[in-house]
Formats: sequence, C-alpha cells, structure tokens
Amino acid sequence: MSLQEKYVSLLEMANANGTTYELSEGDGVLHISGTAPNAEAKAELWAEYERLDPDFRSNDLVMSISVGDAAGGGANTYTVVSGDNLSKIAAKYGITWKEIFDANRDILNNPDLIHPGQELKIPS
Repeated sequence: MSLQEKYVSLLEMANANGTTYELSEGDGVLHISGTAPNAEAKAELWAEYERLDPDFRSNDLVMSISVGDAAGGGANTYTVVSGDNLSKIAAKYGITWKEIFDANRDILNNPDLIHPGQELKIPS
C-alpha cells in the first residue's frame, strides 16, 4: 500500500474542506504542505491524521498546514483536482461558481472547462 493510499481519507478531507496542498514522497515519507481555509479545517485534518496514525508513531507523514490569511491578499487559491467543477468548488467556500469564474477570466474561457492542476483564485 502506498502512502497516498494509506492517507487517502486525509487527502479527501483536505479536498472537501477547501484546503489547498502539494504532495511529495520520498524515503518512505509523504510530505503534505498546504493552506487550510480556516482553523477548523486545519484541526479536522490533524484529527484525521491522529485517527489514522494514533500517537503519530509511523513517522511516514510530514504535514505542514497553515491557515489562509484573508487579510493578506483578499483571496485564497484552490488547485483543481479530478472530478471538480466550479459549482462544487464554490460550495466549499460559500460563494457562487460565477464569482470564481469572474475572478479567473485570465485563465478560464469556459466555466464548464477546468482541468486538474489549475490554480484558481477564490474571491473572499
């Protein structure tokens, strides 16, 4: 079982709660670094990590999650994953798909055509 398979519920939770993240794997360790939209989302991820690896004894995951600073730039970003659409992403942030589309007109021509790996600006 790969480490991404072991921690799939954690990664799915991050996708569901609007956390943006990057993965890297090497030397038997999965590194997750990213930004949660709020402190509650970050706490959910840590609770799931502890559920999967009680007392954090496996030493096979390094997780570095910060909380987004809405005061800084006024917008979060979100990295599109397979199965996403603008409505689904917007629901995570409590906004409309059109607000996301309008904020990303520089990279999006069609609101029905987004691709995994695209980084979208999420207006606050």
